[in-house]
Amino acid sequence: MTGPNLAPQSAASTASPTARTGSIYDLGYRRYEGPRLGRAYAIRSLVVDTFRSAYGLGRGGRAKVAPIALGAIAILPAIVVVGALTIAARIGIQRELAEASPISYDGYFKSIWPIIALFCAAQAPELFGRDQRHGVLALYFARALRRSDYALARLAGFDLALLALLLFPQLILFVGRVLLSTDIAAAVGEDLPKIPAILGQAVIVAGLLGGLAMAASAFSPRRAYATAGIIALFVVPGLVASIVIQLGSSGVGNWLVLLSSGPVLDGTNALFFGHALPSDLFFFDMPVWWFLVAAIGEIGVSVGLILRRFERIAT
Repeated sequence: MTGPNLAPQSAASTASPTARTGSIYDLGYRRYEGPRLGRAYAIRSLVVDTFRSAYGLGRGGRAKVAPIALGAIAILPAIVVVGALTIAARIGIQRELAEASPISYDGYFKSIWPIIALFCAAQAPELFGRDQRHGVLALYFARALRRSDYALARLAGFDLALLALLLFPQLILFVGRVLLSTDIAAAVGEDLPKIPAILGQAVIVAGLLGGLAMAASAFSPRRAYATAGIIALFVVPGLVASIVIQLGSSGVGNWLVLLSSGPVLDGTNALFFGHALPSDLFFFDMPVWWFLVAAIGEIGVSVGLILRRFERIAT
């Protein structure tokens, strides 16, 4: 009696598990067993990526138009000066022309300041804003990078891009002046002591303008808003200071000038190269080293705002 009932039960018991669990396929996924490069490597990679992105490297042709055009304009005065010195060397008046040249090491920073500001307004919004728009911050923060690492790496990469834009023309100017001199050793001895001032001013310009630009772009994922904020940070404080000074409040104007990036950079330029302040700062009656203090303070505030933004941002 029991024999006929055993077969159906056995068949059901063997068929039922297959129906419940389905089939298992080996798709070939394997765990990563290579070296873990860690946090330091991730930071370096992000710094390099930021530097490349600031110049549009590795991106489409449209992303390269603004940085290449602005870089060419920044380099052009140095090329013109070296070309003029080359011609002057052939006719024997190279030294006189070099001394009379309006484009000198200290004057070069002031001459390309608007170009650096435009570069910041054009490129800084793409670095923080693009990551926020595309929602990739969670991917960064899920890896070895901390939030502060991400913010500082982006800022450092952009500052390095600005340093390259500032120092490459100075290098052209230095090499041209030295190699075209009739006495190369004397030319090196004359220009070499100016290198610390050149490096110091370049670091302050890159740190101040880069910090302000990246701070503005960190708070808005929209490119247009970030660009408008950067331009406002560069222009509005100087306009307010100028209006206050024209109204006769030179005491208040002194402090407002220390909040304006343009006059601050003029002051640090005079401090590093040992020159008098520009004529438009005739009213400033405080020690000139206050400009350096103001620049360092504004850089610190910019870094603090960027860190605070990405510590609190939702991903």
